[in-house]
Amino acid sequence: MAHRKYTLAKKLAILILTAAIVSGLVFLTLQKITNDLIDGYLSSDEYYEQESAKYIQKFSRYVSENDLSSTDRQAFGEWVKKENYINLTIFKDQVLQYDSIYSAADESAYGKEKVTQYAEHHSYPIQFRDGKGRVMVDGFYSSRYHDLAFTLELLGATIIFLMIVLLGIRKSLRYLQTIHQEIHILEGGELDYEMTVKGHDELAMIAKSIEDLRKAFLDKLQAIDDLQEESRSLVTEMSHDMRTPLTSLMMNLEFAKKEESGSDTRQDQYITNAYGKALQLKNLSDNLFAYFLLDKEHESELETVAVKEVIYDLLSDQVAILQQEKFKVHLLGEMPDSYINVNVEELGRVFDNLMSNLRKYADPKKDINLTFLSDQEIFEIHVSNAIKETDDTQESTGLGERSIKRMMSRMHGQFERMEKNAVYYIVLRFWHIKI
Repeated sequence: MAHRKYTLAKKLAILILTAAIVSGLVFLTLQKITNDLIDGYLSSDEYYEQESAKYIQKFSRYVSENDLSSTDRQAFGEWVKKENYINLTIFKDQVLQYDSIYSAADESAYGKEKVTQYAEHHSYPIQFRDGKGRVMVDGFYSSRYHDLAFTLELLGATIIFLMIVLLGIRKSLRYLQTIHQEIHILEGGELDYEMTVKGHDELAMIAKSIEDLRKAFLDKLQAIDDLQEESRSLVTEMSHDMRTPLTSLMMNLEFAKKEESGSDTRQDQYITNAYGKALQLKNLSDNLFAYFLLDKEHESELETVAVKEVIYDLLSDQVAILQQEKFKVHLLGEMPDSYINVNVEELGRVFDNLMSNLRKYADPKKDINLTFLSDQEIFEIHVSNAIKETDDTQESTGLGERSIKRMMSRMHGQFERMEKNAVYYIVLRFWHIKI
């Protein structure tokens, strides 16, 4: 099942939306609770009268300290503005002298408007400079608590919002820190350390890319190690195989040097043997040079060719040479009407090496079978031959096979070999190309 991909932007948007919803619900819940508590406690008549009495006392002290008369309306306005959340009404001689809710346009009512029965019962006597008056204070005493509660509720909701967002991104931040630490581990040379890949966002994609790069680099190092090991093994094998003909060559030359001048027949035999060993050394060095030359060459330029045309042309000459040298070659199966991608020059070298090995190691008294097999995807050439019995230790490094395998790999083909019951089998495998 395919994982649903969430980018960091989508994750952050969902996180912020969730935090906003949760903090909003918390805010509304707290507001409902505090409003109920404030209204339930501050809505009683006892609390209202108690608070009004306090403000009446404060106003009385203010009047006494400033020696105010009942008409010092500017001083009254300053006191109301300073105290906030209250309305102040002043009567003297049964008429209105000041009302804090009146605007400048309403001041014409001062000295004319009569005191109401409600004001008569809810006002308190105050001594002014010009005589006694009555003062009524109406306060919005719960408003200050509502404002304070609103501030605390908003602060609490904001804190919850930030906590949700920070907790939400903490996982990504920890993962980013993990990636940073693991990169430092890789920088220290610990290439076997596997990167942690979690999730499907951009951070996981970065970690996956670094992990793929690590694996590719390890594969490259392994390929280099394998090539170096192959080279060391080849040099060891070549040094051993070249030492044998070289020793024989030196012995024959030494015998020829010590042989008396009258013994021409034996001297010629020594020289002939030495010449044969020299040719063997030359073939070994040529094969070694050709093998390592493949490393210096650029990647093969492949072309699409018809199987029947190219394979037939290359094999016909090689089979004719084998038949001239008294080998019995049988062609089995048919070549398909298909196409393959090859480098014709390297393919020719593959068949040259193949036929050279057959001439050296195949038993001429037994059949050499070349079989062609194909299906919808592949085309194969199978070669089988009996191995001749000989005491002569010729090239045993397998350079010819290694060259064939490498050239087939460069053409994206495959080479396989097997030896069983003194019979040698090889397979050359190509993939069909659709045109």
